[in-house]
Amino acid sequence: MIAWRTPSLSGCRREDGFTLIEILVSLALLTFIVGLLAGALQFARGTWDAAAKLDRHAGHDMAEGFLRARLSEAMPLYERAVAGTVRVAFSGTADTLSFVAPAPNGPQGAGLYQYKLGLAAGAGRHVLTVGLSPYVAKQAERGAETAGEDHALVTDVKSFTLRYYGRNQQRAQPAWHGTWSRTDILPDLVEIALVHGEGALNIVVELQLRARRQ
Repeated sequence: MIAWRTPSLSGCRREDGFTLIEILVSLALLTFIVGLLAGALQFARGTWDAAAKLDRHAGHDMAEGFLRARLSEAMPLYERAVAGTVRVAFSGTADTLSFVAPAPNGPQGAGLYQYKLGLAAGAGRHVLTVGLSPYVAKQAERGAETAGEDHALVTDVKSFTLRYYGRNQQRAQPAWHGTWSRTDILPDLVEIALVHGEGALNIVVELQLRARRQ
């Protein structure tokens, strides 16, 4: 006689799928792993944001140092206009500034450069830029300007104003002015007030008169 063995129902269930306990354990492990991954991504993003913020602050510190160094060396050079009048190579309004100062490593090497400071629009935001061009004596008389380079100093600028301290007229008392109108001397001080996305920046630079270099 041949004996037939019938497989049990419990064995079939074990081979066909997972038990309820195994599914619950798998879901718990998956939830734990997803939680760890989300925390790691959040930590990485926080680290990236902190590094980017430090880079921006470092850039602002470099911009402040650059402006202080160059403005403090502004030189009272004089230019002769077409009409024969003579004026100092310095121009200052509430939102633009132009002056001449030496640079140890300018676009064309060491020498005198004309600096032009002002705001420029870029990507829907205002950017504080400085233009550098080699200074050519009596360029005002010839009516020509040498080619220069523009560099971004501070991005995401909310507001930017310039003020000038000194005697706006010969017999007047020294005071702060929104525009420097004198053409014979430099102001005593220049104040740069700037508000950007990371905070505020206030720079007051004393302009020391230096003898003209030939």
